[in-house]
Amino acid sequence: MSNLLNKLGVILLIALLANPSFAIFSINYAKTSLVDDMYVVDAELDFNLTEVAIEAIQNGVSLPLVLTIVVERDRWYLWNKKIITIRQPYELKYYALSRQYGLKNLTTDSQEKFSYLETAIAYLGRVEKFPLLKQHKITDSIDKYWVYLQIHLDIESLPVPLRPIAHLSSQWRLSSSWYSCHLQP
Repeated sequence: MSNLLNKLGVILLIALLANPSFAIFSINYAKTSLVDDMYVVDAELDFNLTEVAIEAIQNGVSLPLVLTIVVERDRWYLWNKKIITIRQPYELKYYALSRQYGLKNLTTDSQEKFSYLETAIAYLGRVEKFPLLKQHKITDSIDKYWVYLQIHLDIESLPVPLRPIAHLSSQWRLSSSWYSCHLQP
């Protein structure tokens, strides 16, 4: 426990003293399709982690990442109607003993291991045939439906001693803009 607190202290000090560097999460591409009565989305995500985030991973801090997907029906009056919101959490961490990076899907509890951080990030950046909703949930084929995607670092899921610094430092505010695409009927 003491070793973990020492590592977190070093990370906090680095976060306070580090020069701000530019980091962007982005969604470069997203497209929906209908596969066997299920709407799915394919997307390409791009992660540029800050030096502080990379240092944290290499010192044993897990990075909680969340992919949020919202499906809405377009309405000409008031606001769009939200059909479904999906929150897909992931955990990116480093295993010092095996010198591997792990990427865990916290919904399915499945985990992949990688020799390099770049490989783990590239794997996370490919979203393929992610299930959205069943075809029968779309009631009217005349209406337009939109799919919105965003990926972000979940600061509230970081270790408690690191959260105050994460809230105050731009090094930890890692999030993409919302990306929108049509739900293809």
